[in-house]
Amino acid sequence: MRFVVARRTGRRGEGLGNEIMAWSKGYIASQVLGAKLIGPGWGINARRYYRNFQTSRFDFVLEDLLYRLATYRFEEADYRASGELNFGAAIEKWSQEKHLDHRSSFIVSVGGMYGGYLAIRDARPFIWQKLLGSKNALSNIYRVTSRLDPGKLFVAVHMRVGNDFQDPGATSEFRGRFNMKLPLEWYLNICESLSHTFKDKVQFHFFTDRQGPEFQEAVARFNPGQEGRPELSETSDLALMAMADFRICSVSSYSLVASFLSGGLYAWYEPQLSLLHEAYTLWGHETSQQMDNSPTRLAYQEACRAIWEKEGSGIIQGWPISLAGKLPPGLVHALEHKLASANQAFNLLSYGVVPKKFTVSIGN
Repeated sequence: MRFVVARRTGRRGEGLGNEIMAWSKGYIASQVLGAKLIGPGWGINARRYYRNFQTSRFDFVLEDLLYRLATYRFEEADYRASGELNFGAAIEKWSQEKHLDHRSSFIVSVGGMYGGYLAIRDARPFIWQKLLGSKNALSNIYRVTSRLDPGKLFVAVHMRVGNDFQDPGATSEFRGRFNMKLPLEWYLNICESLSHTFKDKVQFHFFTDRQGPEFQEAVARFNPGQEGRPELSETSDLALMAMADFRICSVSSYSLVASFLSGGLYAWYEPQLSLLHEAYTLWGHETSQQMDNSPTRLAYQEACRAIWEKEGSGIIQGWPISLAGKLPPGLVHALEHKLASANQAFNLLSYGVVPKKFTVSIGN
């Protein structure tokens, strides 16, 4: 038989945001190679994700065994050597060099964070299926969505306050750093700006890894009726964040995955971002992104050539926002458009109408 092993991060695995990277690569490789996907093993994970995905407590045993028996290991060097950004294209080129299409049985291992989200775009339907199919996910999601007003902006606020994140006061340099706690002031200021701009047309839902005084203060101010966190909400929270119209992110892979799955608008803490000339970048501090032909450098060149309209509205997805929480005009335009498109009076599916004058072609 053919097997692909999605190797977990570290001995026991990491948080869901990190593990989704290896899981996605494993899925893509299994599709390209026509192989059975094994891993990542949830049974050994300290966060007990085996409860969410309803896997065996000992699923990691098979993952470890096959990993040790792996006849081929696809590493970062192989990905870089392929010259491809898309992980599937890189695996396919590599497998052709290894003549895997002529083999009836093999074990290939994949994993790691290299390539980023650009490499695993084709895995999004797979991840959505796994999240929505996890235990309690649909009922947890319904508890929230059934209380939302479809005529208002849905803003997801993700606050990481656990001890595994470093307090920003312990370092003088924030740019390019991850797994750092963000100031409560930043979250509150953005929520206040959104409330001031959109008045009663905005609604918030807050997500966290641990409910503490700061989280409770934010909820009390902007969503006092929010219910407590339900059981096994790790996967449903991620799905809900991805379903929101706008995400206020923590500096974490969990927030990153939510924005990746959504493909929509999100706010990022400006002091954390690196600078490339006169542009902000999330990954520009990485050595691989400082090369002339890297995705970050190529994106910068394209940005310099782009014709910007309405201060980036309709172009920018991730918006850098300072501690003061002031909303850039382009973001306001984009959210106004999002809000207007929620008006069901112009949705044919919802008994809405479309004025004929808007359907006339230019030149007619």
